[in-house]
Amino acid sequence: MHTPFHRLRRIKGTYLLFSILSLLLGLALLIFPALSSRIICYLLGGLCLAWAAVKLIGYFTKDPYRLAFQFDLALGILCLILGLILICFSRMVLSFLPVIVGIYTVVGGVFKLQTAFEARRFGITSWPWMLLASAAAIVVGALVLILPYQTALLGIRLMGLAIIAGGIEDLTATACAVNTRSHRNGTVIDVDDFREV
Repeated sequence: MHTPFHRLRRIKGTYLLFSILSLLLGLALLIFPALSSRIICYLLGGLCLAWAAVKLIGYFTKDPYRLAFQFDLALGILCLILGLILICFSRMVLSFLPVIVGIYTVVGGVFKLQTAFEARRFGITSWPWMLLASAAAIVVGALVLILPYQTALLGIRLMGLAIIAGGIEDLTATACAVNTRSHRNGTVIDVDDFREV
């Protein structure tokens, strides 16, 4: 029988996996910006739909810190909408695809920035890494939104950079804030001893 924390470990592992996949996709766009725009839309759309499922599952997972997944209901719904738009209306969104990625990166960064400050109040010592990753994602996302694209290849490279920043942000938040130990009334409780009430 799987306890809530066994499920938590699985969802944490899934988060880390998808964060790495995001990094790889961003790296591919950074190195190979001449990929077909339609293929890029489908890849991003598929990743968004997969992330939507993972984030919605994460939101309803019993996380003792209740930090890393606290905004995942909103972000999961946003990923679901973006994924459907990217796949179903790829022709229409090609021209402003970097803007979509930039907005999502900034929004996700702001949410994770709040998570970093809450992690600090909670006593998680690795919160500065979360803060740094979130701030970097916000900066990169903002650059994607405000920089003029002299060429399409530059826009795709910036978009890849934003996806990399978002992947690092998710990777850092998950590794730092989803822990196997929790504090309750000043006592450290190991996840293996956790039982549903």
